[in-house]
Amino acid sequence: MALPTAQPAEVLRAWQKDDLYEKQLAGSLARLLPSQHASKATPASSILYKSFTTLKELQTLGEEYSGIVQVDESYHKLPTYCSRLTSILLSAFGENITRGILRHFERKVVQNASLKPEAQNTFLVILKAMNNIVPQVESIHRALAYINGGPIQLGKTATGINYVHVRPAAAAYYAHLRLLGIVTLLHAFIACGQSVYQAKKHMEQMSQLPNEVDSSKSCVACLEEIVQPCVLQCGHFFCMQCCYGALETCALCRTPFTKNTVIPLMNYIPGS
Repeated sequence: MALPTAQPAEVLRAWQKDDLYEKQLAGSLARLLPSQHASKATPASSILYKSFTTLKELQTLGEEYSGIVQVDESYHKLPTYCSRLTSILLSAFGENITRGILRHFERKVVQNASLKPEAQNTFLVILKAMNNIVPQVESIHRALAYINGGPIQLGKTATGINYVHVRPAAAAYYAHLRLLGIVTLLHAFIACGQSVYQAKKHMEQMSQLPNEVDSSKSCVACLEEIVQPCVLQCGHFFCMQCCYGALETCALCRTPFTKNTVIPLMNYIPGS
C-alpha cells in the first residue's frame, strides 16, 4: 500500500526546521573557524547535518517533526545512497558550482582571440545576465513547490527525491501557501526580467563604444566602467571592488595575485 504524498505545507515546515538547525550549527562552526574561513561554515554545517541524518537513511529533525520521509520516484523505496549524496552536494554547492561554470565560460570568451569583438561583448553580457539570474532559479523552484508540492530544495528534485507521510496529516490543502507560491513566482520572474533588461541596456551601451573589450576603460571582471582603478602586477586594470573582492587571478591573463600586491591608482583616469 502506497503512503500518501506529503503536502506542501508539511514539506515547508520540515525545511524551515532543518534550515533553523543548520543555521544554528553554522553559527557555532563560524565561532570555531578563523575569520577568513567563516564563510565556509554554512555549507559545512549543511553537509554535517545531512550526513548524520539523510545520508544514514534517517529522518532529519524537521522531517521527524512533520512526519514525512524521503522516497525515490517510485514512492515505495528510500532514495539510493548516490541520490541522497548528490542531493546534499547540490544543495550545499549547487549555486557556487553554477557560478564557477559561468565564470569559466567568461574567461574562455575573453581569451578567445578568434571571436569578433561584437560577439565577444555580446557573450560576456549574456553570461553576466545568467549569473544574476542564478539565485532566481531556486526561487522559481521553491514557488512551484509551494503551488504543486514536492521538495523545496532543487537538489532533491534534480535527483528524483520526494516525500510521503508516515503518520496521519491534515487533509486540508493550504490555500495561503499556493498564494505565497504565486507571489514568489511573480517576484522571481520580475527579478529575471530586470536582469535581462539590464543586460540588453548594457549591450546597447557597448554597441556605442569601440568594438572591443578595452581593459583600460572598462573592468573585464564586472563589465562596468572602472571605478577606483587599481593595477595588478601583470599590468592590467580593474575596479578596486573587484581586486579586493572575489577576484584571485587576473581575468585577462590568469596571473595569480594577492591583495597586498594590488596598487590603487588615486589620480589615474581610465582611458587617458
